[in-house]
Amino acid sequence: MALTATTTQSVRKEIPKAVGVPHALVLETSFDRLNLKYETKEPLKRHGELLKNHFANFCGMVYGLLKSECVDVIKYLNEKCHIKTVYDHAGLVARQRVAVIKNWHTGVVQIVCATTAFGMGIDKPDAGS
Repeated sequence: MALTATTTQSVRKEIPKAVGVPHALVLETSFDRLNLKYETKEPLKRHGELLKNHFANFCGMVYGLLKSECVDVIKYLNEKCHIKTVYDHAGLVARQRVAVIKNWHTGVVQIVCATTAFGMGIDKPDAGS
């Protein structure tokens, strides 16, 4: 069995040959799960305090469903908790998105609050989410 969630169509075509089963049954589905809804039941204040008090020396990601949620989260974490936080979403231009990743990887920023547009292919060994 071979599984992937983040590959291109051309790579997907090569996977059966690469694992030695050129005529394998390939099941492919969308990651868009309309039957699922995610929401936080805890207030932002509690999450901010948790990050500040227990994860002060860590970096990580916080996911939001909407761009507006990401903006609200970073505003709260920056202003109330004094945690260096930025957002990333599909509305940013490429130059801005590169700066977000660079600042996060170099430790300038501790938390990235992002929509799912950010998470594909992120590899940062010291990150928790």
